[in-house]
Amino acid sequence: MQQSLFGSVVLSGEDEAAPKLSPLASAIEDAVFTVIDLETTGLNARKNAITEIVAIQYKNGEEMGKYATLVKPTEPIPPEVEAITGISNDMVAQAPALVMALSELCGFVGTSPLIVGHNVAFDLNFLREKLDTSGLSPFITRFDPATAFCTKILAQKVLPGLPSYEGIVVANQCGVINDNPHRAEYDVRMSAGILFSLIRRLRERQHPIQSVEDLLCYQGAILL
Repeated sequence: MQQSLFGSVVLSGEDEAAPKLSPLASAIEDAVFTVIDLETTGLNARKNAITEIVAIQYKNGEEMGKYATLVKPTEPIPPEVEAITGISNDMVAQAPALVMALSELCGFVGTSPLIVGHNVAFDLNFLREKLDTSGLSPFITRFDPATAFCTKILAQKVLPGLPSYEGIVVANQCGVINDNPHRAEYDVRMSAGILFSLIRRLRERQHPIQSVEDLLCYQGAILL
């Protein structure tokens, strides 16, 4: 484990000497999915700031490692946002700076991650924008929408006809419980539960999804 004042990295013990294959070629059971969620001061990736980052890696539904940290934002957290997330200005006053948190996150996710999130375009937009403005632009390719999965988009295809595709609604349909929405770790675990539930449902319907690439083709492109 790597530990900072406000965050920790729990690594999975991946063998760095093992030959690297394209993650898209992996069977879904063998793939490592990195589920990510951010909390922010607002919805604008250019103007607003990140206050919390959580990433948890899963293989065949089992947790392999976790990175979690609060982040010191570059602007105050508005009261209405604090009311939603429960993250206060006092909580982040001594948190790591964004550049430190992003550097640790990039090390955790690795060079070819399969990023997952509910409405993952939001998180990818924020991460790519902040990597660029923090002088970490070489790492932007680690957050590539071309190899990312959105549980909202997948749910729209697997579960047509829901009244809403907000995370909590989809989670309830999938039998996944989120006791604390709008805190990153709870939302990450919710998104992971949705992902594996949707994969199970597709297979129960005899859908020919075996590899990560099969799932990506079924989902379609993510637009930022």
